[in-house]
Amino acid sequence: MKYELFDFQKDAVSSLLKKMRAMSNSYENDGEFSSVSLTAPTGAGKTVISAAVAESLFYGNDTFEGDDHAVILWLSDSPSLNEQTMNRFDAATDLLNGATSMETVGPEFARAHTRLMPEHIYFLNRQLLSRKSKLTNDAEGGRTFWDVLTNTIEDTDTHLYLFIDEAHKGLGKDTTSDSTNKTIYAKLIDGQVGLNPPMPCVVGVSATPERFNVAMHGRKNRDMRAPVDVPISAVRASGLIKDVIELRTPKKRANTRHQDLTQACVKLSHVSKLWKDYCTENSIQTVVPLMVVQVEDKVTKETLTELCTQILKVCKWLERDCFANVFGEHDDIETDIAKIPYCPPEDVSENTDIRILFAKDAVSTGWDCPRAEVIYSRRKRNDPTYIAQLIGRMIRTPLARRIESKEELNNVACYLPEFDSKTVEVVVEKLKEDNVAVSGDGGILTNPADVGWFGDTKKKAEQKLEDKQAQAQGNSATDGNLVSVSSVKENTNGYIGDTNDTISNNDLGEFDVDIDGDETIEDIESVLERTPKVDSKLIKESFESIITRQVRHDKPNAFMDLWDCIDIISSDIATDFDLNAKVTADFCNNVDAEIERYRAQYKRTYNEISSTVVTVKKVDPLTGAEYEDKEESVTNDANRITAYYRKAISTFAGASDVVKEYINHYMVDRSVDYNKALARMSAVAACFEIVRSLEQWAEKTTHELLDEYGPSRYAVTEVNKEKWDRIEGNTLPYVESTLNINASVRRQNMDYDRYSKHIISDENGWAYLKLNDLEKKVVKTELSRTLNVAWYRNQSRNLNAALAIPYKLGGKWENMYPDFIFFQKTSKGKIIRTIVDPHGDWLGDSIAKLKGYVKYLREHPDMFGSVLAVADEKVDNVQKYLYLDLMDTKVQDAIDDFSGSSAKDLFLGNLSHPYHPYIVKSDESDVNE
Repeated sequence: MKYELFDFQKDAVSSLLKKMRAMSNSYENDGEFSSVSLTAPTGAGKTVISAAVAESLFYGNDTFEGDDHAVILWLSDSPSLNEQTMNRFDAATDLLNGATSMETVGPEFARAHTRLMPEHIYFLNRQLLSRKSKLTNDAEGGRTFWDVLTNTIEDTDTHLYLFIDEAHKGLGKDTTSDSTNKTIYAKLIDGQVGLNPPMPCVVGVSATPERFNVAMHGRKNRDMRAPVDVPISAVRASGLIKDVIELRTPKKRANTRHQDLTQACVKLSHVSKLWKDYCTENSIQTVVPLMVVQVEDKVTKETLTELCTQILKVCKWLERDCFANVFGEHDDIETDIAKIPYCPPEDVSENTDIRILFAKDAVSTGWDCPRAEVIYSRRKRNDPTYIAQLIGRMIRTPLARRIESKEELNNVACYLPEFDSKTVEVVVEKLKEDNVAVSGDGGILTNPADVGWFGDTKKKAEQKLEDKQAQAQGNSATDGNLVSVSSVKENTNGYIGDTNDTISNNDLGEFDVDIDGDETIEDIESVLERTPKVDSKLIKESFESIITRQVRHDKPNAFMDLWDCIDIISSDIATDFDLNAKVTADFCNNVDAEIERYRAQYKRTYNEISSTVVTVKKVDPLTGAEYEDKEESVTNDANRITAYYRKAISTFAGASDVVKEYINHYMVDRSVDYNKALARMSAVAACFEIVRSLEQWAEKTTHELLDEYGPSRYAVTEVNKEKWDRIEGNTLPYVESTLNINASVRRQNMDYDRYSKHIISDENGWAYLKLNDLEKKVVKTELSRTLNVAWYRNQSRNLNAALAIPYKLGGKWENMYPDFIFFQKTSKGKIIRTIVDPHGDWLGDSIAKLKGYVKYLREHPDMFGSVLAVADEKVDNVQKYLYLDLMDTKVQDAIDDFSGSSAKDLFLGNLSHPYHPYIVKSDESDVNE
């Protein structure tokens, strides 16, 4: 493969290959037909997984020997889908090539082929197998595709696998002997009397394989193997798909088509600026966001004209040639305001001149467009399937990774004016049915609020207030008859806050928008009252000084860590030093040394690689009696040695340049030919003892490089930061970094209770949070204290904006996330951070978490002014609230020495103190009102 797979993809490849080998063996030994499904959620990269399976099936990998008798027939219902798949296979793999190992089955295919050849993939669309198709009808005694298929299946030296792409369409529920009534899929799978035998091994690939599984279970004489399931949680964690799908609807049924399109245009402008800024800062090719406008089936030219007019009015930066359509009619459309040419769906993603794409249904099977960031749909409530399918096509992340520093770049926004808060649930259910890999809790927001840094909200509100007051005075107000906002405006000293994702035309630069606001002076003053009354620059500096420790759970690959470490240091830190040459030379020397150290083991693997033991039986041709049985050693040919060489590259984490360097080194040093040097390197990679020692060398070298270059980690670019963190995380149980307010969530759920004074809020100064009863009491209590001027609900999903404290449970490191961080302002104007954490002492991990707190606080004693762990307890049937002061050294010592199983003993002990919840008086409003 040309790039490293995620662990979940590697697991799926390994599992599917094992099942396919078992299926082939069952057919070869017992004539048993079998099938299996690969279930990969939308966005999991099932095409990449399939490509890796095909490459490994033909050529082997480090855990699978390979089968040079294997051949794959790839079936789908679309020629364009097959073309996309072939192109992706070609782009993803080292060894599968469209010119030599992949071929499209066309109408004339049977004329030029007698059978399907091993180590080839043949792409076939099912329409070519219809009754009247040229491919299935012999002309003048010629072959048909059924003949080619029969010759292949009956050839005992060929192992045929049928892959069905999008295996949830067109499958008959059960087999039938009547060929005329069989579906095309059934004819291939079950065979046809006198035409073609049943397919030995069938693999169904789909995000929703239920129909495939039911169809296979309903067939007689076909064994259905346990499916290969890719976990949704693993896909979500990988960053391959967007974190959140926002479904924006009016809360009650109303005609919001016009304003929703305006909001969608503003959203497009905003993400366009964010992507351009991010890509410029990180010196990568700019991601160009796309908005999809989904219209009704019989949309008129007048409607399209109105839509184009409104879009161009709001997005003043768009050119008139920014439109395209993917309608089924394939027609170019010309309106009075702009042209809307047809564009094939597979070309949309690469054609960045297209910024607005008009579509009717789900565009096409297999199509996706990672740069699609916004959807505006005019489909009615009876069209949830079309909407859900379109959303499913648009959830891949543009860079195939999560953007940790800009949370809003990990979302897709969907504006659905024809739905309301109740009817939109059918879209949610459809997304779940389609196995879209987003979290059901927070992954799909049906009533989202745009939120951002409170300093931006405050600054914009102050500017609006000035403008409104000036407008109210006829633009001729003086200081004597105008209420000054200087009393509420903070002194930012030139500080520019973080971009807020609210409906505003401020700070969008070249992506400026044209919208009107209708807030009153009273509305704006209420917003300012709800925001923290403190210099936002001080809060930002304080927040971004907090040290977080994220536990890493990646499976370490010592060689990959070393090569990546070298690459990052060479590109970002020590650009004038050839570190790669130095480490490669060291690798070559260590290989020679380990061969001498494990001479016997090396010799064994060298013999296994350079030759194959063949069993020879001599049989009497008349009686069949065996009269001699012996073994011979046969020297492996170049193809066999090359297969071992590919395994060697995989063993050393794809470092073909390092492997080749050793081969060249040995050829020059020992004056041997290429094949001997190739066999030597292959034997090294196959010798467990040598590889283990080289792994230890790689780990030691990585540690040394981190010790030397680690202090310069600040120079690592955003593109490489995730790799660098992974490398450091593989040498420590956690990675230390500071928080980044830009990475905080930019979406909250308006269905939750709303709170003021939060440092992340919407344009009205509200934060929308889901808190339990104890957490609500803590927030009300702490905000009633004069010193507390702002607060933050800690997050667990956004790593760069989440305070994580590691703790060890059962020998394994885990992350905990304290609930609340409060910011206090002293009489001298200094900002002090505190933690108040409602702590369930009944939980089995409470002691481990308290010990984790103590370890963190002892190593960072000045990070927080106070840290309180709060618990609610019933003592003599009386509800009490107690806290442990975790900054108290006596409490820390008691926790370290504690050997019990329940934290209740600590909370009820003499080191705890009463926590007095704030009681809301009858004549005052609640904290969240």
